[in-house]
Amino acid sequence: MDRRNFLRMAAASGMTLGLPMTASLANAAPNRFWVSVHASGGWDPTILCDPKGDAARSDGRGAVNNFATADIRNAGSIAYAPASASITDAVVRAEIDAMYDTFFQTHAGRLLVINGVDTRTNSHSTGTRTTWSGSADLGMPAFAALAAAASAPNEPMSFLTNGGYDYTDGIVAAARVSGSGQFSDLANPNHPSAGSNNRYLPDTTFEALAASKRQRLEQLMSTEQLPQRKKMMSDLFGVRSSGRNNLDAISQKLEGRTTSGLKGQAEMAVAAFSTGLGVSANLVTGGFDTHGNHDTSHYPRMRTLLDGVHHLWTRLEEEGLADRTTVVISSDFGRTPYYNSGNGKDHWNVTSVMAMGAGIRGGRTIGATDPEFRALRVNPQTFLPDSSGIVLTPGHVHRALRRLAGIESADLDRRYPIQADTLNLFS
Repeated sequence: MDRRNFLRMAAASGMTLGLPMTASLANAAPNRFWVSVHASGGWDPTILCDPKGDAARSDGRGAVNNFATADIRNAGSIAYAPASASITDAVVRAEIDAMYDTFFQTHAGRLLVINGVDTRTNSHSTGTRTTWSGSADLGMPAFAALAAAASAPNEPMSFLTNGGYDYTDGIVAAARVSGSGQFSDLANPNHPSAGSNNRYLPDTTFEALAASKRQRLEQLMSTEQLPQRKKMMSDLFGVRSSGRNNLDAISQKLEGRTTSGLKGQAEMAVAAFSTGLGVSANLVTGGFDTHGNHDTSHYPRMRTLLDGVHHLWTRLEEEGLADRTTVVISSDFGRTPYYNSGNGKDHWNVTSVMAMGAGIRGGRTIGATDPEFRALRVNPQTFLPDSSGIVLTPGHVHRALRRLAGIESADLDRRYPIQADTLNLFS
């Protein structure tokens, strides 16, 4: 595989931003992978993995949820919500229940739910940064960027992002894509569309242009004296003189598969991992900022989220990567444990985090909230409610993630400190 060729082709297409000009080919193919799945807008864990039910609140603001407490479902030790009674379309309600059952009953054994995580904010930007970096401080790189920088900083698609919080602080390049549909066109730049037998230019003309570029580079290299400029020219020469590039491998993985939405993002991430080009990925699905008509708007978004993660895991298993991939799922923050006058829910600082895959001891729910969705203090060893314990924060989650990734106490960890203790959340 010609990684440099892929790097330059992708950069020229606008798919990536700021990739290094001299990617090293000496690194071994990555064998550890990380996926962050962001539910953009602020999800409601009480209709997902921290359900409360319709018991009246003590302050008279009404119930937390529009479903009976008795209807809360369980997959082992993991509780999850049923579809709300306020969803009157029976078909939609059945589809939501089916997806919830499929996800939790399939993945409960590998799934860790962390409830009662206090983001300490109700600001979208601060919450998203805190959730995915472990700190509210500006300039903190996302964990996915740290993981990529720590293990494969020079891979062409080391950190693949579809948005969300993907700040890198320059420690690794972010390969920015939107789904997977563009790759066939990138792999075949002289074709007007994927699978087309047509050409923008006759093949002889296209090859003649490539030959002219190679000749010009050879001439420039022969006269250049400065070592760094000569090296960069050599890299560029290697790119342009290669007949094929790594986009072919990506395209082959994506052939005939979905190319849009969260599933398309999952396909792209798995293709990057399986071809040895990527280490980490941000996946994003939105629409969770439901200030009005919360249940009827929010549940379908949850269904899309769970369906996408389920698809991601299926593809990881098919490619033999599941035992080397860690998936973390969360959001900006949570939503109020009561409905507003428009049947919506507003911003709330308490949220949940779900994790599954390599390094995660699943089949567990840790952390806790009270019946009105306030974070409870927990024992830092057992994570059971303890009035003299601690309140879990995204910082605790990220300290544990950094340990899992082998970043703890390394230069990157010291460079971007998180003010939280390292707890054994995952093991």
